[in-house]
This record gives sequence, C-alpha cells and structure tokens, in this order.
Amino acid sequence: MKKIISFAIVAALLVIGAGLSQESGENKPVADKHKDRGVTCGVCHNGEADPKSAASPKSCLSCKNHDSWNAVAKLTNNDKGFKFNPHHNHITESNDLDCTQCHQAHKADTIICYNCHQGMKFK
Repeated sequence: MKKIISFAIVAALLVIGAGLSQESGENKPVADKHKDRGVTCGVCHNGEADPKSAASPKSCLSCKNHDSWNAVAKLTNNDKGFKFNPHHNHITESNDLDCTQCHQAHKADTIICYNCHQGMKFK
C-alpha cells in the first residue's frame, strides 16, 4: 500500500512539474510576445481594437515572418539553437495542423509534441 501511495505522489509531482515548466517565463503566451514587439491586437484580430473572438490561423500566416509554414519552420531551425524543430518534424509533415493546436494566444503554449515526448526540450 505504501508503494502505491508513493507512486501516486511521484506521478502527481511529475504532472504538476510538467505543467509548471510549460508556464515558465520562457513560454509566454503568443499575445504577450507580440505585444512586447509592438504588435497591436488589431493586427491579428482583423483591425478590432477590443476583439471578442480568436484570431484565425489565416491571420497568423498574413504576417511577413509567418507567411508560410516553411517560413515559420525557418524561425525555429536547428541553426537557431533548437535541438528539435517544433515546426518541421514528423507531425507537421504528416498532418494538416492549425497554429492554434499549440499556440493559444492568451494562454501558455500547449506543445502537442509533449503528448508522446514528455520532457522534450526544444532549446
């Protein structure tokens, strides 16, 4: 019985720790990163200063830095210090992904790679 309780405590701590690592300052919400660069809400939300709905993936790809999936992948290339490229891998090559599957604008990113690769670090 003590082994089961100990295992449950360790498992709970690992789950909590994984959540905290995703919420770290390194993983600021996309909206905060854009705000830090001077990008206003209306740029992503079709000119709305006080948007009531989510930005579309189409608006993500309208930015000059994100004008295609390949352009986004170049931003996170291995030569930029990333060990694994989150935008160019077996998932992105085999699925029709939507930016919002990982990036939720006003929440910390939810990296879908972690569904199978717990503990993976991109940098």
